[in-house]
Amino acid sequence: MRTALAVIGLTLAAAAAQAQEDTLTIRAGRLLDGLGNVRENVVVHVTGSRISAVEPAPADGDPVAYDLSGLTLMPGLIDTHVHLTSHFNTEGRADPDPDETPAQTILYAAENAWATLMAGFTTVQSLGSPADRDLRDAIARGVLPGPRVLTSLRAVRAGTGSPDEIRAFVRRLKDDGADVVKVFASASIREGGGLVMTPGQLEAVCTEAQAVGLRTVVHAYGTDGLTATIEAGCGGIEHGNRYDDAVIELMAEHGTYLDPHVHLLWANYFENRDRFIGRGNYTEEGFALMEEARTTGYETFRRTLDHGGVKVVYGTDAVAGAHGRNAEELVYRVRDGGQDPMDAIVSATSLAAESLGLADTIGRIEPGFEADLVAVAGNPLDDVAAVRDVRFVMKAGVVYRNSAP
Repeated sequence: MRTALAVIGLTLAAAAAQAQEDTLTIRAGRLLDGLGNVRENVVVHVTGSRISAVEPAPADGDPVAYDLSGLTLMPGLIDTHVHLTSHFNTEGRADPDPDETPAQTILYAAENAWATLMAGFTTVQSLGSPADRDLRDAIARGVLPGPRVLTSLRAVRAGTGSPDEIRAFVRRLKDDGADVVKVFASASIREGGGLVMTPGQLEAVCTEAQAVGLRTVVHAYGTDGLTATIEAGCGGIEHGNRYDDAVIELMAEHGTYLDPHVHLLWANYFENRDRFIGRGNYTEEGFALMEEARTTGYETFRRTLDHGGVKVVYGTDAVAGAHGRNAEELVYRVRDGGQDPMDAIVSATSLAAESLGLADTIGRIEPGFEADLVAVAGNPLDDVAAVRDVRFVMKAGVVYRNSAP
């Protein structure tokens, strides 16, 4: 008897082969193209792994391979900050299990990847674990279902060493196959989030990354942390959370990508408090600081949106307990953060793709782009909670989910 995994593998291989040969058609009642435009009643043509045409649906109603006329079709969503290997151990705790084998770790990661794909996220940036590389490559080969994965493998920290040592570390990351460099410029928010790297260290990592063709994303909090990060020439900021208006101007001036986390990160920690408490800095004081960050984060997020000139992209920092719930952040950015629904969707599609260096490949429903397509019930422009109700998922021309009515 075939195992479920074997059946999935054979199905994926067959679907991938079929996708390389045929052109299929998808009718959409409503299409959000990822750039802020809306089209009604269209047919999307997919040849191989790419979109080959987007046309008005014919009046005679020719048959299509997938009729999504009752749904809203969007580009596959993009989460620019996840941790695919993060999971609860066999005791239900977030603590590392010293007896867990590498094979078990990667299987947990594969489970998280599948849950993320089913939630409508066809590309993620995992920041990160060395195990991400094998998962990324298996998914790219088409033998394992999951979103397209980019990974940092490891992170640069204050303890990585001197500027010269940091430059050497970045070069090793490049040689090891990293897609991006993750940097911890600030301490954990559970330790106050203060700046911990020197200007020389930050300048070294960000300029060396640029020299070897890698992007940088920096864990940074507060005015000091963000200012130092931006002035060092780093490309993206994770968290941010609290900073003054001068930092907002600085981000806009430098074209820095900002990935704030206003809801899911904190909600997940508090919902799973008993699973995290007692591990490292997950203390009573640490949880109090996270509660403060949740309130401050919304206020800062609104000020940043009001400016209008900052490139706010979409990420969740999904850890154990949050995988597959990635769309929740989108709902609360709109409902409680005041973000325009279309702007929120663009932040999770074309703008997120731009921040990943993939602006010409994913994030839009246009001819020539990868056929990463997600359909949801309802209209997320009227009620953003529609993004929770995913009915159709296609990645690179292969359908992984179809529960359209």
